[in-house]
Amino acid sequence: MNFPHHALSRLFKNRICVDNYDQLTAIYAKDQATGKDAQTAADIIEEIDAEDVATTNTHEERNDFHGFEADVSLDDVDISGTQQQPAINQGDSTFSKKKKKISDASDHISSTSFNDVATLLAEKIETVGVEISRSIASELLIQQNSEMTIQESALKLYPTLCEVEGLTEDELYRALSKIPDHPTQMLIFFSLPSSVRLEWVRRFLADH
Repeated sequence: MNFPHHALSRLFKNRICVDNYDQLTAIYAKDQATGKDAQTAADIIEEIDAEDVATTNTHEERNDFHGFEADVSLDDVDISGTQQQPAINQGDSTFSKKKKKISDASDHISSTSFNDVATLLAEKIETVGVEISRSIASELLIQQNSEMTIQESALKLYPTLCEVEGLTEDELYRALSKIPDHPTQMLIFFSLPSSVRLEWVRRFLADH
C-alpha cells in the first residue's frame, strides 16, 4: 500500500534531531492507517510539547518542594515550647523553695509560740502554786489558832459556867459535857456578856 506523501513527512524520514521519533511515528502511522482521529504532524508535535511542559512543571514542583524542605533549618523551627520547659522547671523549683521557706518559718513560729505558751503556763502554775501554798498556810495557821483558842476556852469553860448566876448544878454539868462538842458555840458563849450567859446556856441545853 502506498501512502500519500505529506508535506512534512520528510521531517520524519530520518530520526536525526527529532525527539520522540518512535512515539510520533506510531501515532502518525495509526492515524493514517485507520483514518480515525487523524492528526497532522503539527498537532502531534504540539501534543508532545504539551506533555513535555506538564512533565517539566511536575518536576519543577517536586524540586521546589524538596528545595523548600532543604531550606528549612533548625532556626526556623519553633522551639519555644521546648525552651519554656526549663523555665517551668525552674519556676517549680523556685515555688518549692519558697514553699519550704514558708513551711520552715511556720514551723519556727509554731515552735516559738509553743515555747512561749509553755513558759507562760509554767509561770502561771508557779504563781498559782505559791498562792495556794500561802492560802493553805494561812488556813493552817487559822486552824491552829482556832484549836488553841478552843483548847483554852475548854479549859476556862468550867470556871466560867460556875460564875453564871442562877445556873443549877445539873445545868452546869450538862453544859460542860455538851458545849465542847460544838466549838463554834463555845466561842460564842465566851463572846457574850455575863448578863445573858444564863439564858444562852438554857436555850443551848434545850436544843441539844
